[in-house]
Amino acid sequence: MKKEIKIHLIYGFILLLVTGGLFLYLNSQIVTTQQSLESSKDLLNIQIKDLQNVTSTIDQEVKNLTGDLSQKTTEIQSLNKDLLQVKTDNKEQLTKLEDKVRTLKSSNQDFSEVIEEVIPAIVSIKTNVGSGSGFFVRTNGYLVTNYHVIDGATAASVINSKGNIYPVRIVGISKKADIAVLHINETGFDKLIFADSLGVKAGEKVIAVGSPIGLDYTVTQGIISAVNREINGNSYVQIDVPINPGNSGGPLINIDGKVVGVNTLKIPGYEGLGFALSADYVKNIVNEIIKGD
Repeated sequence: MKKEIKIHLIYGFILLLVTGGLFLYLNSQIVTTQQSLESSKDLLNIQIKDLQNVTSTIDQEVKNLTGDLSQKTTEIQSLNKDLLQVKTDNKEQLTKLEDKVRTLKSSNQDFSEVIEEVIPAIVSIKTNVGSGSGFFVRTNGYLVTNYHVIDGATAASVINSKGNIYPVRIVGISKKADIAVLHINETGFDKLIFADSLGVKAGEKVIAVGSPIGLDYTVTQGIISAVNREINGNSYVQIDVPINPGNSGGPLINIDGKVVGVNTLKIPGYEGLGFALSADYVKNIVNEIIKGD
């Protein structure tokens, strides 16, 4: 009996030792874990602070970058405005340069070749009440003159540069503009082309060509004194070109051989003061008249 009690006491003591050792081990592990957690917490706090610092730095850099971008955008807009202004200035300078070149070209070039080219398209108009000039605007026989050249006439004929005589009919008129469109029932005629009135400049050299007495063509030279003159609702270019009797209805020609006007008015008693209906104005009227034929 005593022996069994001893054995039980020994087992109990051993169990107590094991339990105590296990407790001490677990306690040391808990302490170690707590220390590790504290260390991890401190490290995490340090990393959080570092991250906050990085975030703050990034925010500042973003703000700086936004400011830089805003400044760059303003600079780019300013540069675009400057570039647009330069383009505008260059365009104006180019236009002025082209005008100077054109004026220089005109002042240093004669009209001899131009005259040879345009005369086949110019005609003399004879009526029972007077005479005048005109020019073909279509190869199929349509020609232009002043209305006052045929006003009151009961008979009319056209003589070209080759001396051929043709009967004509009146297609249409504009009394207000003093324009008449006639037609010859034949084709194959030389024609003249209207210039763009926007390109006509004061100081530009021009010639007035007409055939007031049959085949006796006359050519006079001068300059355009002014453009966009409005008289009685009509658009004119003012010229100092001498206009001979019978030149009414004839073309005013530039150095390119194009019609810049139709010679219409000469102010009596004033030298070098004449007027020609402007090209675009005449062209629009003529096109409407021919369209209705």
